Amino acid sequence: MSAAIEGWFEELPEQWRQPAQRIRDLLLEASPVMREEWKYRTPFYSHRLWMCYLSLQKNSLVLGFVQGRNMLDPDGLFAPTEHAQIQHYLPPPSPAPLPEAALRRLIQEAIALNEEIAQEKLLKKAKRKR
Repeated sequence: MSAAIEGWFEELPEQWRQPAQRIRDLLLEASPVMREEWKYRTPFYSHRLWMCYLSLQKNSLVLGFVQGRNMLDPDGLFAPTEHAQIQHYLPPPSPAPLPEAALRRLIQEAIALNEEIAQEKLLKKAKRKR
């Protein structure tokens, strides 16, 4: 883990530290190939491809899913957004609990989607080599 990422978590306003850390834990526990990286001055999480990020926007914590528009979100966690592809989950501040079961389902859906997209890219690449 990089010093930049650790610093980002430490510098969060108190109300966002615990939810951000718990979301981080859920992401890193979700897959053995999950990577945490520092991109665009925020923690990014990749499973084969860019999957999601944590950021502080307008004094609110945001978990942004890169392929969010392609996700089903059966628990209705996504907030309205004007992004063409990205969808946001806005967690509640501490001490309110996170909907962990629903978050786990959303994270697993994002992982499955990234697996599918990565496989499609490999197939396209293999076809071009022929």
